[in-house]
Amino acid sequence: MTPHLRFRERLFLILRYASVKDKTAALVFSWVMTLLVLANVVAVILESVPAIEHRYQQAFAWFDNASIFFFSIEYILRVWTAADNPHARLSTASGRRLHYMLGFHGLIDLVAILPFFLQSLMPGLDLRVLRVIRVLRILKLSHYSTALEDLIASIYAERDSFISALYLLALSILITSCLMYYAEHHVQPAQFGTIPDAMWWAIITITTVGYGDAVPITVYGKFIGAITALSGVFTLAMLTGIVASAFATRVRRQEIEFTSEVEELVRDGHVHAKERRTIEHLRQEFGITEEHAQAIVRQVIEESSAEQRRQ
Repeated sequence: MTPHLRFRERLFLILRYASVKDKTAALVFSWVMTLLVLANVVAVILESVPAIEHRYQQAFAWFDNASIFFFSIEYILRVWTAADNPHARLSTASGRRLHYMLGFHGLIDLVAILPFFLQSLMPGLDLRVLRVIRVLRILKLSHYSTALEDLIASIYAERDSFISALYLLALSILITSCLMYYAEHHVQPAQFGTIPDAMWWAIITITTVGYGDAVPITVYGKFIGAITALSGVFTLAMLTGIVASAFATRVRRQEIEFTSEVEELVRDGHVHAKERRTIEHLRQEFGITEEHAQAIVRQVIEESSAEQRRQ
């Protein structure tokens, strides 16, 4: 491997916080990135306060420009080093880079720098829209946590059950809002004058929020309200149960896959430097903690050594 390629691979590991050899550099970069992202979110929040925004407008502008510069360099480096991603299911360097750019993390990294280019291309764009986009920079922290990806993947894996539960929830909202409209619209035209108004009440009641801006006063309305509240408890509990079960199943599946990969790597009962780097990649990929990964590796090594002694 040429020095150029070795440098790119090492930089890829640092950016992914998966470097064993350059652990300090990876740790420093991850902390700098985390603090910068959090500072950006705090800046966006403070900019929404007119007095603070007016007083420190120039400082906010300088900080945003510096952040854009840093995030742009980071994005370019991530695109360049994506060619060394061993887990990308593409053989060519350009294909791996495209895979990153169109993937979850690539799109999030692009969104982080998008406001600057949108403002440059469309000067008349509402600043509130740009502020909302800038808040999405918080998603860059998903580089160091797979929780959001795991949640989305878990829901997708149980999509049939999840869609069925959402269908029941939508059906409950539709039926109860229609019933409430016919029960209350004559006596409370301001709150239940239309079915969409009643749907707002149904959503707030089913989710157990209960703002209190619309309350049934007729006997039939109160009865429908009680049925609506009970149906909300059941349907939301069903959704919560599906997500929790799917998330737990995914975590267990990742642990099994990680263990299987480790067993393939340490068949001889020893962990060499290259294998240690691969295991660290896998640990990052499957979102397993260092302590848990070390326990799995130790268990696999012990089992492998015991099997070799028996042979």
